[in-house]
Amino acid sequence: MTDYWDSQMKFSEILPDYQKMLDQMAADSASVVPHDRFQRAAYGDHPRQWVEWKEGEGPNSILPVIIHGGYWRALDAANHRFMMPSFEAHGANVANVEYRLIPEVRLADVVEDVRKALTLLVAQFPSAALLVVGHSAGAHLALSAMSDPNLARRTKGIISLSGVYDLAPVALCFVQEELHLTDEEITSFSLSPSDRRPPVLYVNGSAETHEYLRGGSLMAQLGASRWMILEGANHLSLTWAACEQADALVTSLFELEIHA
Repeated sequence: MTDYWDSQMKFSEILPDYQKMLDQMAADSASVVPHDRFQRAAYGDHPRQWVEWKEGEGPNSILPVIIHGGYWRALDAANHRFMMPSFEAHGANVANVEYRLIPEVRLADVVEDVRKALTLLVAQFPSAALLVVGHSAGAHLALSAMSDPNLARRTKGIISLSGVYDLAPVALCFVQEELHLTDEEITSFSLSPSDRRPPVLYVNGSAETHEYLRGGSLMAQLGASRWMILEGANHLSLTWAACEQADALVTSLFELEIHA
């Protein structure tokens, strides 16, 4: 059973260029820094409890926010700065969220970190509605944060890139050795289709595993939502593909609000 779920979710083995892509994320993100000034604010005392933002070129009414993935126990926001320039046209500022990781904290704490981070951004930019872009575990965290009705009201929409929604399979794959998800956590933090969320564009790559494609297809069955496939993209290359098609993704997402 573990072998099957690893074949769906262990990207270090599934993707031949896995480490190369992680290195490219870091390199692309480093190239953003010399050209832009970042402002940072803390939402807690831990070194990872911060948000940052940079100036964009779009309206004051929208604040794009990036939330990185890593199965809630790896990766960092600094190496996902490469995604920020692609959303500059959609907001006067673009933000990036960092959060604590398992096993230092539990999943409830990670979810709460993202809620606090988004709450800080809402207060920092009172005239802007959030446009949240989450990848993998970051997509799960973006959607989970919407259980806060105040955040949901201030969110114009979510672009959910290859999200992890059903946690039962996660507990059956390699990462459970680090996460140690309990039955209670699986029940409490698994996500299902809902008509109580802000508009959500669920996005997958055509080269993803069945489990991730299943998740995106299932989640788009209720509410103001749509499932979109980006041709040729896998779980990691989807981040670059989404950046290349950011304008089209945002347009598609905002159309959902019109037709809701």
